[in-house]
Amino acid sequence: MLKFLKGLLISFGFLFLILVVGAVAGLHYASDRWEKAPLPERMVLSLTLKPDLRETTDPFPLANLFNSGTPSLLDLVNILKVAGADERVQGLFLDLSAAQIRPAEAQELRAAILRFRSSGRFVHAFADSLEGNGGISTYHLATGAESISLQPSGLLDIRGISLAAPFFGEALEKLGIEADFRARHEYKGAAASMTNTAFPAPIRQNYRRLVDSLYAGIAADIATARRLSSSSVNGLIDTAPLTADEAKSNGLVDRMLYRDEAVAVAQAKADGAGLVSLAVYSDQVEFGFGEEDPARIAVIAVDGPIVRGRAPLFARGREAAAQNIVDAVEDARADKRVKAIILRVSSPGGSYVASDTILHALSAARDGGLPVIVSMSDMAASGGYFVALAADHVVAHPNTITGSIGVVSGKLNLSGFLAEYGIRTDSVSAGRNADMFSPTRPFSAAESARLDAVLDTIYEDFTAKVAAARRLGPVEIDGAARGRVWSGEDAKRIGLVDVLGGYAEAEGLARDAAGIAPEAHSMLVAYPEQSRDLDAIVAALEEGEIGESLSRLEALLTFIRYSDFLESVLNTAGGDRIEAATSPIFVR
Repeated sequence: MLKFLKGLLISFGFLFLILVVGAVAGLHYASDRWEKAPLPERMVLSLTLKPDLRETTDPFPLANLFNSGTPSLLDLVNILKVAGADERVQGLFLDLSAAQIRPAEAQELRAAILRFRSSGRFVHAFADSLEGNGGISTYHLATGAESISLQPSGLLDIRGISLAAPFFGEALEKLGIEADFRARHEYKGAAASMTNTAFPAPIRQNYRRLVDSLYAGIAADIATARRLSSSSVNGLIDTAPLTADEAKSNGLVDRMLYRDEAVAVAQAKADGAGLVSLAVYSDQVEFGFGEEDPARIAVIAVDGPIVRGRAPLFARGREAAAQNIVDAVEDARADKRVKAIILRVSSPGGSYVASDTILHALSAARDGGLPVIVSMSDMAASGGYFVALAADHVVAHPNTITGSIGVVSGKLNLSGFLAEYGIRTDSVSAGRNADMFSPTRPFSAAESARLDAVLDTIYEDFTAKVAAARRLGPVEIDGAARGRVWSGEDAKRIGLVDVLGGYAEAEGLARDAAGIAPEAHSMLVAYPEQSRDLDAIVAALEEGEIGESLSRLEALLTFIRYSDFLESVLNTAGGDRIEAATSPIFVR
């Protein structure tokens, strides 16, 4: 029966891929021949911002059939830049009802909206309600608009910024599980939730400074945009969530309207111009500003946890796989139209080896004459900061979370928990340290010393490279590192960042470094570029990536085979298995 189910699932997998390839090919064939309705001579663009905003569009077009439908952050920046120079575009209607945006992403898009407004266009923001933990970031974005409308029954939930974490130290101790993790150094909080019952004092102090810095910048922007005093804004935040009536009476929103009414107000502002979605608009406009072959600045995203190797075909938008990023760097170097690289980092870190692989590729590009500018998005921490060390310039938003220069590793020792239930494990190994990271026993004295030596070596290498790249002395690097996290604002103050800003500032630095004439246009283009679907499918077959995806179906069935409780516990604990010894060491 199991073999039948296995064969059936794999068959369905192949059938699904065949159907998808055929459908996509058919849609491409038809869409290339459909005549698109021309854009009107006067229009108001419409953007409904949805959750899961990506830094760049997935290079495999098929993957974008399953996303939220929102253009990437880079796409939005590019579209608003073009629209700001298009005489047909009168303004933008921005619906934030479903938005879930992080602090630095809000700053990036807010800056793009302000540039769009500076060209003489208007922006009307609307939300049926701004609720949840991201409410203050979404409202921060909304304050970039000329006016803000909130549905009469909605809430304005701008309760501030909170950094919270669960702590399992006491629970693990009661279960007989030993959490043995080592960090370099006292401010490195990646494993604190496994070993403690609350934030240790140094980490709490560091996080307090971080949230205060993020809060201060957002509150100041709100006060300036809404023409309110800082004390008034702080008081309103402290009384949130606010009803729509309270938000309006206190000057935080301009109107209480339903969506259709807010749309009508925006259209009336443009003398009745029609509403055109940003997706439709971007599909029909020229991003080269009329130039036949404008200079390109390649944007390469390090988006998500940094891992070794290549990401599976259908998972490329969820992790920053080193080899995929190296491929993108090499593609940019091979393209003669590319004059510089902007490395866009939105990552909490990850594998030290993978981070070093990316750094090596960027260093080679820079040594080959291609300027490299790093633009930090919401987070560029630990390994996410490490990859920035090859840059000519580092740009970060004031609300970027960066730094975390340190390293952590360790394991959970389940031997006490297993013994409580009469479970024993055994292994046969070759090599004194083969079972070093086995979860069924503690580190031996020799293994413990070896792990500490490796962590010390990695930390010394990390800090030495940061010090050399940022020209920091011993005291300065020690004050910036030891695992501390910083806001972009504070990171600039201590020398980890050169310039505060986003894509616009990074593009300006890239143009200067590449010697692009002031009168010449340039384009920010995501690399690797989107492949045609059939080409991407064929390449994936050649790389074995589709076979890897299908093998996951087999892995699922293997799990079903061992679904009996005792067997699954033994499997998790490492019983009766032969595998290569691994070393989970992370700069995160």
